[in-house]
Formats: sequence, C-alpha cells, structure tokens
Amino acid sequence: MNKLVAVVRALADEGIPAELALQDTGISPQELDSPASRMAVSQLLVAYRNALTLSRRSDFAIRLGQSIQVTAYGIYGYALMSSPNQRALINTALKYHHLMLATEELSFREDPEHQTGTWTIMPIVTAPAERRLYRFIVEAKLGTLLALSSDILERPEIRQGIRVTYPYSSDLPPYEDLFRCPVQYGQDANELIVSTAWLDAPARRHNALTFAIVEKICAEALDQMGDRAGLGRDIKRILLENAGRFPTIEGISEQLGTSPRTLRRKLQSEGTSYAALLNETRVHLAKKYLRETILTIDEIADRVGYNDTSNFRRGFHRATGISPAVYRSRA
Repeated sequence: MNKLVAVVRALADEGIPAELALQDTGISPQELDSPASRMAVSQLLVAYRNALTLSRRSDFAIRLGQSIQVTAYGIYGYALMSSPNQRALINTALKYHHLMLATEELSFREDPEHQTGTWTIMPIVTAPAERRLYRFIVEAKLGTLLALSSDILERPEIRQGIRVTYPYSSDLPPYEDLFRCPVQYGQDANELIVSTAWLDAPARRHNALTFAIVEKICAEALDQMGDRAGLGRDIKRILLENAGRFPTIEGISEQLGTSPRTLRRKLQSEGTSYAALLNETRVHLAKKYLRETILTIDEIADRVGYNDTSNFRRGFHRATGISPAVYRSRA
C-alpha cells in the first residue's frame, strides 16, 4: 500500500482530504494503515487519475516518485539496499519489480563500450488512450529510479540523460531542473541513461547475510503474487487446477464468462497478462516439484507443460536466475 499512501500524503500537502484522493478506489483511509491491506494495480491507477484531477502541481508525479524512500519498499527495499553491487541491484530490481504493484514494465541494457546503461520504462497504459496518465507513470518512475539510485548508491552523478516519447509542451514541469540532467523529447522510448562505471564496485551498504535472507523472501513473495490481484488470482487458480494441461486464454475466458479481448484488457489493467500468469504458474509448480519430489528434470518439464526440456531449463533460468538443478540442490 506504500505507493497509495504516498499519493494520499502528497495530496494532503495540498490540503486535499484522503476521501477525495481515494475516491472510486474501493479503499478507505483506515485501510491505509493496515499491514493486512492489499490492492490491485487497477486501484492504484484510479488514485493516479484522481491525483491528475485534484493536484494543482505540474510536477506532482515527479515529486511523488522522488518522495518514496527505499525503506518504504519493505523487504524489496532491503534487498536493493543490501545488494553486493550496482549490477546485483539492477538484477534484483528487475526480478522483483512486480512485487511493488508495477504500473510499468522495466528493462535495462548495458553499453560496456561507453560505460552507460539504459533503463526503459513502458507504462501499462497506452499514450493515445490516456496521454496524461501515461506521462504521469513515466514521470513517477523516473523520479523513483533517480531517488533510489542516489539513496542506495549515494552517487547523484550516476544520471547521464533522459529521453521521453512525448513532445515538449508548455504544461510540462521543468524537467532539466527537477531531474538535473539533459532531457530529449519526442523519442522512440522512455529511457533513463545512467553511468555504469561502478557496476561491479562493492556497494557501501552490502550485507551478504541480509541480502541472502531478503532475496529468498522476495522470491517466495513473487510466487504468491497473484493472491493480491482478483482476476490474476482466479486465473492462477484455474491454471493450477489444470496443471499439465493448461487451458488457453480462450478456454479461461469461457470459464469466466467473458471474451478473450476483455480478459486481456482487464489483465493489462492489473499489470499482467495470460502469458505472464502461465509462466508464473509453471515456475511455481516446478519449484514445488524440485523441492518436494524426486522427479527427474525431464519429468518435471513434462508436468509443467513443456514438450522440450531445454525450453523448460531456459524458461526456469530466465525466471529465477538459476538452473533447475541448482535450485534443487539449494532447496
């Protein structure tokens, strides 16, 4: 709930009551303080739309992103803070990004020759359909990435430049002043370019034991992530009930009494997709088989719906960062 709490607090600073900030989210002010509270991405997007309507500040989204400290991210934040180096921090951020109710997809590519890296931000809403919300998500994520890098790495000079897809307009806040780096508009992607000169240098706050513990907790939380999103939870339940003979999106749509197109749109609003849920379910089952049975890797691959064991190994490694055999030995 920390992202929603940050929205409510930022609007409160402008004298806007929590009831208005939370309008149509289905969440009460009392629920903000409860550690048991959960919400879906769609509810967070409603709060973002409210902020767009209620706030009088053009830089609201950027300030919102910058206001969220690493400790507000809970276990995920401690995993970032205790990472061995910048490279591990990036890998951890990408691997567990969806634990923090992501309203965007993130990717990172490295350019060793120029010692730079590029974060790419892809909002889950489309620019033509919701231009203002699209920009809000980009601005908030840029603010968060820069704030966290300064907070964790303590290197403000890491920022090299920013590119955004939308054109410059008079209603934009002063990006160069707020982000303190050059900004290019009307580009092919939303990108933050950072220095990677310290990519493998030891982090100042690294703690091997803490990192191992919280990384394990993050992995377990990621396995159960579907529990907090209504539709995602329902689809995961259907997939688990049909393990090994997973239904198609058309089959699931029929069970849920909707169309595949509507289902895809609703899943997008929750920050996920049928393919992502299927992959999460496969990995979840594979981990369970690896931990709790003596089935061979070939047999497990077959049970989680892979015709080819090598594809299973690649998919498992992509999701977890280690091979099935290594996971089994550690478990």
